[in-house]
Amino acid sequence: MFVDRKEKYTLLALLLLRAALVYGARRNLIALNERSNQSGMIRGISEMVNLLAPKSLVILVQNETKIDRLDKLTVMIHHHNIPTCVYYDLEQYFSLIEENLEQSLEITSLIFCHPEDMLQDITDRRLAHRLSLFIFYWGASQLPATLNHNLLKEPFRVAIITNPRRNIFRIFYNQAKPNNRGDMVSVNWFDGNDMTFKRVPLLPSPTEVYKNFAGRIFNIPVIHKPPWHFIVYGNVSANAAEMTNGTNSDDAVGFEMELEKNVTVESDDTYFTVKGGRDHNLMQLIAERMNFSFQYVEPPEKIQGIALGSEDNASFSGALGMLQRREVELYLGDVAVTWERMKAVEFSFFTLADSAAFVTHAPRKLNEALALVRPFQITVWPPVIITILISGPILYIIISTPYRWRYGCNGVNSRHRNRYQTFRQRKPAFYNMRYIEEMSYTRVVARRTFRTNDGQDYPSLDRCIWYTINVYLRQSANIPFDGHLARFFSILLWLCATYVLGDVYSAQLTSQLARPARESPINTLGRLENRMTRDGYELLVERQSAFHAALVNSTGVLQRLYRLTRQRSVNDSFLVKSVEEGIRVLQSDPKYAVFGGRETLYFNTKRYGANRFQLSEKLYTRYSAVAVQIGCPFLDSLNEVIMHLFEAGIVEKITIAEYEQMFGRHKGGISHSEETVRSTKSTNSDCDTDGTGNKRKTDSNDKLQPMNLRMLQGAFLVLACGHMLGGVCLFIERHIKMIKRCGEIIDHIGVKIAQWK
Repeated sequence: MFVDRKEKYTLLALLLLRAALVYGARRNLIALNERSNQSGMIRGISEMVNLLAPKSLVILVQNETKIDRLDKLTVMIHHHNIPTCVYYDLEQYFSLIEENLEQSLEITSLIFCHPEDMLQDITDRRLAHRLSLFIFYWGASQLPATLNHNLLKEPFRVAIITNPRRNIFRIFYNQAKPNNRGDMVSVNWFDGNDMTFKRVPLLPSPTEVYKNFAGRIFNIPVIHKPPWHFIVYGNVSANAAEMTNGTNSDDAVGFEMELEKNVTVESDDTYFTVKGGRDHNLMQLIAERMNFSFQYVEPPEKIQGIALGSEDNASFSGALGMLQRREVELYLGDVAVTWERMKAVEFSFFTLADSAAFVTHAPRKLNEALALVRPFQITVWPPVIITILISGPILYIIISTPYRWRYGCNGVNSRHRNRYQTFRQRKPAFYNMRYIEEMSYTRVVARRTFRTNDGQDYPSLDRCIWYTINVYLRQSANIPFDGHLARFFSILLWLCATYVLGDVYSAQLTSQLARPARESPINTLGRLENRMTRDGYELLVERQSAFHAALVNSTGVLQRLYRLTRQRSVNDSFLVKSVEEGIRVLQSDPKYAVFGGRETLYFNTKRYGANRFQLSEKLYTRYSAVAVQIGCPFLDSLNEVIMHLFEAGIVEKITIAEYEQMFGRHKGGISHSEETVRSTKSTNSDCDTDGTGNKRKTDSNDKLQPMNLRMLQGAFLVLACGHMLGGVCLFIERHIKMIKRCGEIIDHIGVKIAQWK
């Protein structure tokens, strides 16, 4: 009994010892396998990072991770000359990612945790970007079945590494296909036994992935803004009823099929159709090159959008707001690139190099009654008048000064001096007939003159004045004195009056009578400011556009114009819905100016009549481009296509074709560069142009016409003024003579009365 119990204890002890040995061996085997797997993981991840070749690598290790020997991994990565940094704090890691995105720096993250623990936080912080790649590894053998694919949509770049077998690693990538479904697709695997990859590079390049969208459908916002997009609105029920009543049922079915194909239903009963436009044609060409289709959606506000809220956390309205909220993929429609907009969206390579400008009414014809004074500017007339007035006295001084010196000396020729003084005190009779004598070439006998020693008549002051006036009026006149100084001065006076003043004045007057003069064009900000201050002009701008923001944030002259506009406007009346509406307001009231893009203004002025408007010179250059979401993964592919179109001249050709289609080949179709050169020439010269670089189209009032009395009314007005002045002088002289005669009669009566007494 005792022996049996002892044997049982011995057997139990042996069994326990065997179990302990088996358990210890199994633990040693498991630990060995774990060390082997970890060494394989370290070798595999280091080789993947080496093949990926990032500019910098950030390693994030959560506290609950089971990965150890992290120092060996960093050492192996450093052997490949890749800078790394390790973070254990999640907030510090997020701050690093934000700083790199603000500086547009590429960064690759290796995260040792489950993806579901991080995806939501990265999405909420808006750290998903094409420049940021997040690689997850937590030692799983396969992808988690509960992975939320909605969080893995663009622009999120996520790669997941799994370890299905020993020393075998698979790489899954969410941007392996351009369908934006967030599917994790196996793109590569690594065999740690022979150190080989399935393909090189490790991940497919975004440029290659998004080179062909394989028929993906994009939602693109659109607003009515000629010439970029032309939108026509309609009513579904009204058109269907019209088709049903006017045609058979087959036509009605055809209308419904066309409605589903070409138009976008805005609500239950209304729809809009994009009939064309320059940017519509460009978008069709880009879609053809990149193999995608698109459908238009209309923003609720029907505007491009403007920033709302604080500068740091601004949200946009309109089409840009839809792009900021990731409701649409891209937007093309004369979208100006501004610093404010670049905080909410990103822009591609520019599709249009435009400039800011403003348009006013065309220079109007000046009053033809003042045509006689327009050959000289207002600054020239005062010197001319002063020269005419002082020429007579100067001639008189030149002639009389030698004789004044001769007869004015004391003690010399007192007889001649007395004779000169007697002559000055007693005017010769009929001195006012000197002008009549010269004009009729006759001699008035009954006149008294003063003769010098050499027998010449000494001229008076009024005689010299009449002579100079005759010369300036280009009438025949005799030199009042035969002295050399008088002859020399008369020759200079004749040359000045004939060739300098007379011929220039006649030529300018003839040209202005042949082609009526116009007022100076308002083509600079300085002239516009003067008109707004002096004549009450008002400035119009499109509501919530890039030019509206430019006025609000402007400095210098634009800031002063904006202040004047704000002071005179009531309830923001200076804001219009579109440039087209502003042109219509300007057409009805010339005391307005419309501020906007030069290409848009050019199109609308051509549309409503280029001869009615004046386009200003360039104010500043601005660029339009395709707006995409922040972090858009296909931006590089889009830039490549646009640059190829731009370098090949296809973008400019589309613009020319659009103008030719709208205005005809002989009316409009010029390129932007040609228009720029012509506008520069027209700005430098004051020729009669419409501000767009083209000669102003002549209407019925601008054609050359025979000279009529209206063109010569200025001469008749001058003649009437001369007659009135002569009549006033005659009236005054008559009254003066009557007063003198009355005085003589009174004196004579007084003498008679005195004699009678």
